[in-house]
Amino acid sequence: MIAIPVLQKSADIYRTGGKLDPAGFEQHITFETYVPPVSLSPFINHFWTIRWAITTGQPYISEQVMHRPYVDVYVSAHESGIQCTFRDKRNYEAADSGRIIGARFKPGAFHTYWRKSLAGLHNKTIELQQVFAEADQAFIEHTLSLQDDAAVGALAELLQAQNPKYDPNIELINRIITAIETERLQTVGEIAEWAGKSERWLQQLFQTYIGIGTKWLLQRIKLLEAAKLIRDCDTPDWADIAYDLGYSSQQHFITDFKRVLGETPVHYKKKLSSQASE
Repeated sequence: MIAIPVLQKSADIYRTGGKLDPAGFEQHITFETYVPPVSLSPFINHFWTIRWAITTGQPYISEQVMHRPYVDVYVSAHESGIQCTFRDKRNYEAADSGRIIGARFKPGAFHTYWRKSLAGLHNKTIELQQVFAEADQAFIEHTLSLQDDAAVGALAELLQAQNPKYDPNIELINRIITAIETERLQTVGEIAEWAGKSERWLQQLFQTYIGIGTKWLLQRIKLLEAAKLIRDCDTPDWADIAYDLGYSSQQHFITDFKRVLGETPVHYKKKLSSQASE
């Protein structure tokens, strides 16, 4: 029997830009990340554990929008599965107490395990055994019986058993996403020029490896940057934010923000201010 590796917690604190109320999340949820073993580092961004104990009698609702096209494998007493990239805002409810053990794939890396196009998988959660035959109820129960570090190690062993193969397209996808975020690329044409590829080739790459297109990614990164600017500013200037993010008009920015996040920038700011004063 292979010994379950015990993984170390990440030295850096990981904070996803996809949480729309990061202060509320940190108040109610204990979130830890673990460094993947070297053999899985080309595929796994980090392993993670989530714990909560809600004593108020009212569940905590976490609103999240994925800022990168991630896939998560997770196990818990309530539900286990593989959460694919979600195009829309999701609400996660934490009630009473609980724990989840998970692994977050780097953008595009789940393709190595799925072994076919991810087109059509967005907004879906699929069963663990569709990809990992060994992940039956006995595996889930055993993993959850372990301490966090050993439970994460058991999940790492499950992923390593698939013997994933290095794929240079995964590295390219992650370089593209980093370039969008750091070099403020704003159009598919700019991405194609940066990558030295055609727009059509890039669109096909993202559809196959992620299941979504580059236009979606550009908009998502832009709007979550807007949400962070709103959180960090006491009196946001909506016109300045729209201009800084490359919108042709303030109204276009407001329309996009409401369509994706489900509320106007003004309402989002008011809600955060109200929660902070409680």
